[in-house]
Amino acid sequence: MKKTFCMTLALIFTLALPACGKTDSPAPAVLGDVPSDTSVVAVPPSDGQQNQPISQAGTSCTFDPALFGGKLQSCAYAGNGTLFVLADKLYLYDTGTSSVLATAEAPLRDFEAQAIDGGYVLSGMGDSGMMAYIYDNSLSLNKEIAVNELLQGDFVISETGGIAASTDGKKLAFAAMGGLYLYDLESGSLTTLLNMAQNAGTASISISMLNGAAFAQDNSQIVFYGSGNSIPEVDGEEDFSIHGSIAVDGSGLKLTKPSDYEIEEMQSSVSRLFFPQTFTQANGTLLWIDRATGSANTLSFSASVEGKDGVYGSEQGNYVATAVLDGSLTVRVYDVASGALVATEVIENSDPTYFYRIPRIYLLDEAKTAVVVLGGSIDEVDTLVSTFEFGE
Repeated sequence: MKKTFCMTLALIFTLALPACGKTDSPAPAVLGDVPSDTSVVAVPPSDGQQNQPISQAGTSCTFDPALFGGKLQSCAYAGNGTLFVLADKLYLYDTGTSSVLATAEAPLRDFEAQAIDGGYVLSGMGDSGMMAYIYDNSLSLNKEIAVNELLQGDFVISETGGIAASTDGKKLAFAAMGGLYLYDLESGSLTTLLNMAQNAGTASISISMLNGAAFAQDNSQIVFYGSGNSIPEVDGEEDFSIHGSIAVDGSGLKLTKPSDYEIEEMQSSVSRLFFPQTFTQANGTLLWIDRATGSANTLSFSASVEGKDGVYGSEQGNYVATAVLDGSLTVRVYDVASGALVATEVIENSDPTYFYRIPRIYLLDEAKTAVVVLGGSIDEVDTLVSTFEFGE
């Protein structure tokens, strides 16, 4: 689940409320055998008209689709309650003031965004392979990097976490097929931190593949994940998921094989890194790493089926949402620190097409608001957007 994206169309229907907060609208009807503390939203059918935004005094988050032209395709966190919105062009949108801060020509159809000091790094797969685009705060393009050309014979193939940016904007890390690289944007120097051809690993684990990376511990460490093998080899053993870390100077390599856990991807937030399981192995738990300390922890969901249809970290990393699809969509939001379930929302629609694919869910920590996007990647239907509050 590529959680850093929200898909939508120019025809957007705000289900619970177009503003990211509660309004004075009538409460949605509760349908079926649903606990009384569970909110159920019946999604209205499309009437071909774009809803107007609703605002309310005291709320700190508003999503106004009327501000974006053309077909809205995707969104990504941009830091401090702002979102990137990809439509006829790239928009930098402030959910607190409901205003467009900047626009630019969109460099990619699908991208991952990372906020850095003084700007942003957008990365994704282009026509010539993996690309990185560095923008300032006004979305002026400062630098364009063809990563596979830079690596000269190696390739980054992971679109989620394949390129990591330090928060100070001075360095990039590349998790490639042949190794882990550190690129200094100021000097242009490229350093190999891990070389797969030289049997990178520790005394007990050999790294066989790298899938993603992120900076941690004040940019002094790079956390990564991928797959590995036991040393010595174990007869009949297949590659297993690993996560690890290494200092930016190449020292202190650490590798961990999580027990009975197969990592699907890595989601980066400000304070935490989340490692959802593959949908075939998901068992209702979520591995996460504290970016400040490097410590690994596990969050348990309320049901073992959670995680199969999507896990979504919040912008700051304080919350996680899960999706369960079963003819409708059930969204549960958890407080990561306490493990507590803080909200449950059920979204229904008369057209079952909306529940054929996993949704996109975005959690804005300060506003304690979830934005749920349905049908964004399905051409046959209009995209539906629902928002609801969680926590206290």
